[in-house]
Amino acid sequence: MASGSKQIQSQIQKLSPQQILQANIMQLTNSLLEQRIVKELEDNPTLEIVDPIDGNDENQDNTDNSQESESEFDWDELDSDSDRFEFVKPSTESTDFIFTNHTTPKTLNDRIKDQLIDINISEEYMNIANEIIGNIDDDGYFKIEPILIADKLGVSELEVNSVLDIIKSLDPKGIASKDLKECISLQINEQKYPLAYNIIQNCYEDFISKRYEKICKQLNCSMIDLKNSIEIIKKINPKPGDGLPAGENDFIIPDIIIEKRDNDWVILMNDQSMYELRVSKEYSKMLDSKSLDKAARKFIKNKTESANWFIDAIKHRKRTILEIMNVIIQKQKVMFREEKFELSPMILKDIADELNIDISTVSRASNGKYVQLPWGIFEIRDFFSESIKTKSGKEVSNTVVKNRIKDIISNEDKSNPYDDQSIVSILEKEDYIVARRTVSKYRSLMGIAKSKLRREITDE
Repeated sequence: MASGSKQIQSQIQKLSPQQILQANIMQLTNSLLEQRIVKELEDNPTLEIVDPIDGNDENQDNTDNSQESESEFDWDELDSDSDRFEFVKPSTESTDFIFTNHTTPKTLNDRIKDQLIDINISEEYMNIANEIIGNIDDDGYFKIEPILIADKLGVSELEVNSVLDIIKSLDPKGIASKDLKECISLQINEQKYPLAYNIIQNCYEDFISKRYEKICKQLNCSMIDLKNSIEIIKKINPKPGDGLPAGENDFIIPDIIIEKRDNDWVILMNDQSMYELRVSKEYSKMLDSKSLDKAARKFIKNKTESANWFIDAIKHRKRTILEIMNVIIQKQKVMFREEKFELSPMILKDIADELNIDISTVSRASNGKYVQLPWGIFEIRDFFSESIKTKSGKEVSNTVVKNRIKDIISNEDKSNPYDDQSIVSILEKEDYIVARRTVSKYRSLMGIAKSKLRREITDE
């Protein structure tokens, strides 16, 4: 174990700062990359945005540099193995895609602060509130101990709890809860729905374990009343921090847009809103100055080097994502010929071997990146799947099996759900060879609970 740990550590140590930066940039989505660019512009004075007008002049005056930049990424070369696929540089003209039109609504923090201002809390309480708000996670939960904030600000724990209670009374309901139980409780009107409130307050463990008979006995209620209360609880938003009503999906901005033009598939990076960067000419000139002192020269040289690494990392990310997507299209020929989401078996290693890159690079470039197709928006990693053999010897994507498991469960008797072994038996009759542990694994990956937790109260 110790030997393996040393080996891993040794491998990590071999990575250069530039390689680490490339890996970090690779895993960012377009929207997160935009944020990273803004931060880098703030931290590195030698990095600057290319002005469109300035850029045109620069291209005329420095033709060699322009050509060198273009040669770093040969768009035509990416498609050397296929005549069916065409790579097109995104135009600077406006497109029909609404995804490039970024708007910045008020953040959750802003909404909470606005309400605190409206109720005119004191400056001392506002300082405490700012610290609490800064520790609310993306789902809207406040999971640290109030005593930690009290110690940090030099105030009493009682004061922190008082401010915390004020925040919990604000919109969205359930904000700043310590756990799901409190989140649900804060959103239920106790006077209007007393049974639902009591279920969460007094029978929470039985509720999440679906021990309905025990709840009825403890609260002295009928199964019909329990069912009605559960329906009320189901409407509660478990993640008040998302800023959306329960059940509404987040708006996804695709990183890649793929569209069909004539008989060719065109792959575009959806990055028109992203800044084009360069190293500042002024700082480059300063390095050539003989009057520059040693410390200043070292500072500018280091910052210039960092700026070049950052620019190269962005180019490397773009090139890699496009190369990966190109290979995916070629390997998923059935899907792209018939224009429907039916996958052939394909794993990360297949792409890595094709492009002669590390599997980890393919993983970073795929996770969290979305592609817009004519028939929907998908995460790039959705294109990958292992193979499952059928009794007849045919190999199919495990996505087919996952979808079938999902269909079986969606059509089951809700009062008596299928256990994993029952699902195995159904799949077996349909020619699929799948072990019970595999069904359990796929079910968990799809976020589907065990049979006993899927049980629902139905009208008899």
